[in-house]
This record gives sequence, C-alpha cells and structure tokens, in this order.
Amino acid sequence: MPHADLAVLTGDIIKSSRLPEGTLDVAMAALGAAAAAMSAWPEAGAARFARFRGDGWQCLAPRPAQALRAALFLRAHLRALDRETDTRISVGIGPGIAPLGGGLAAASGAAFELSGRGLDDMTRPQTFAVTWAAPKPGAGLIAAVFALADEISGLWTPRQAEVMIETLGPGDTAQRQIAGRRGVSQQAIAKHLSAGGDWALQRALAAVEGES
Repeated sequence: MPHADLAVLTGDIIKSSRLPEGTLDVAMAALGAAAAAMSAWPEAGAARFARFRGDGWQCLAPRPAQALRAALFLRAHLRALDRETDTRISVGIGPGIAPLGGGLAAASGAAFELSGRGLDDMTRPQTFAVTWAAPKPGAGLIAAVFALADEISGLWTPRQAEVMIETLGPGDTAQRQIAGRRGVSQQAIAKHLSAGGDWALQRALAAVEGES
C-alpha cells in the first residue's frame, strides 16, 4: 500500500547559543503550543511536534496543502516572544509514515528525508525552504512564494507576530474580534496587520493552498 503524502517541517533555532539562559526551552514550548493549536484547525490531522538535538525540532503540518501556513504560524509564535528568537524551517512534502504511538523518532519516508536534507542545505539569508518528492508543475512558483513569505515574516516585530497568530489559522477572523480579545482598538489591529504584510500573505496562502 502506498504511503500517504505528508508535509514535514524540520527546523532549528537560529543562533541558539547566543540566547539568554532558558530562552531555548521557552522557544521550544512555544513551538509545541503552536503545533497543538494547528491540530485544532478544521479538517486537520495531528500536527505532532518533537524536539531534536538540543535546538532542533520537527513537526507535521496538519495537511500538506497547509505547509506554508504552518511554517508562518510556527514562526509567529517565536517572533511573538522577542525580536531575537527565530527559526529556520525546511519543508519536505512526499510519502511518509508517522506511527500513531510514540514520537516522531520512529517516523520514516521521503518527506522526512527531504525535510532534513533541505535544512542541511540551507544557506543565508534563506530561512524557509520547501522540496517535494514528486514536484507538481507549479512547484517553482510555490517555492518562490515561500521565499517571499520568508522575507516578509522575518521582519515581524513581537506585536505584529502576536496579531498575525490570530489571522494565520484557516478561515476569516474579523479585526474587531481580534481587537476585542486583545483589549485594543480595531485601528491598532489594522495597523499591525498592515505592517506585518497580512494582506499579501493571505493572498499567498490562498494561492498556494489552491495549487497544492
């Protein structure tokens, strides 16, 4: 029986050795919380998360089509902590097996191999990468969208990232609802979303998910 396609995100915390004591553990907890939140997205599979090699981590996207959304959501949770905490993210899309019992250490398949290899091959200033076991005709354009999303999200301030977390889940969230939850004005939310590139990222996500 053929293995189902998975989207595997592999990453490491950037310049982790320079972070203040305890920050790395806080960062990993934030990524784990993001994965748990993604598991509650509509029609989502479990976005399982595991920490590897000290500052390394791995996560399953809820669905392969949501790989870019998952990468941005994970980054937003880190950027919301402070301006210094960030991660590289390599996405591998292809066949794979992630056993329901235990962690991701027992997982296998092309998606996991591609994701790890992509992280090893990444060079500055790139922090997002995506590769496929069987690229579709639009794969080159999707990779370019990943690069543009990387550039935009890498400039988020903590406040912008906090607000972006609210809009990166699937579906529409009204600015007034975000403002009500956060106890600020709708104008303040609109300002942060505009500065964070929300309008462009939403169009990018719609395009990528429509092609995947």
